[in-house]
Amino acid sequence: MSADLKESSIPLAEISQAPNAFEQFLDRNQKGILVLAILLIILAAVAVIYRGIQTSQTQSTGAALSKAEDLAGFQAVIDSSPQSTAAGSAMVLLANSQWTAGKQDDSIATLQKFLTAFPSHPARFTAKASLGAKLLTQGKTGDASQCFEELASDSAADYIAPFALISLGDIAKTAGDLEKAKTYYTKVQKFTDSNFTSLATARLTTLTTQSPTEIEAPPAPPEPPSSPTPPPSLAPQSAPTLDSPAAPQP
Repeated sequence: MSADLKESSIPLAEISQAPNAFEQFLDRNQKGILVLAILLIILAAVAVIYRGIQTSQTQSTGAALSKAEDLAGFQAVIDSSPQSTAAGSAMVLLANSQWTAGKQDDSIATLQKFLTAFPSHPARFTAKASLGAKLLTQGKTGDASQCFEELASDSAADYIAPFALISLGDIAKTAGDLEKAKTYYTKVQKFTDSNFTSLATARLTTLTTQSPTEIEAPPAPPEPPSSPTPPPSLAPQSAPTLDSPAAPQP
């Protein structure tokens, strides 16, 4: 046994005291690991701060939106946080206020800007329907039809699709294409839970009903001739009264 120990080239004490590979890695890269750890802590803190600021901005913007009542108020909400959901809602309300104030072109431009900037906003379908109705009011049937077609073909917009289909039917009816109008009105029937179903049924009922033909009023009947006035010589003599003097005797 003693011979085996003498022939050993590695002392036992050295095996127990030598650092392992992981410890050697820590020794060589201690500074770099410390810097990385500090960097991760800083990034985590920045993320928390950013989320806090974002939440604060959302809450404050929502509070400002609830207090806004006019064009200036809605615009202030938009300017304060342009990318927030509340700012998108403010744009829709701003467009409605602009339309009421007679600024029709500004209202349409605001809705178009909203649809571009907030493609996933909860009010996007309502805003597009409003845009289509406003364009139709201005006589821009082509642009209005595009808005309504997009709504009618989007499965996520089922709640507003019946309104879009009726609008498309009305456009077709006005253009004289009764078959196309009938197609649109008929499509509304599948939305059994929609309040627009009865309106579509009424549209279909009156679609083929011909308006009564206007005729000229008959001429007024001639006035009856007036009775002739008797000549003075033939006029009856009034009978003498008791108070009148008696006629002289011949």
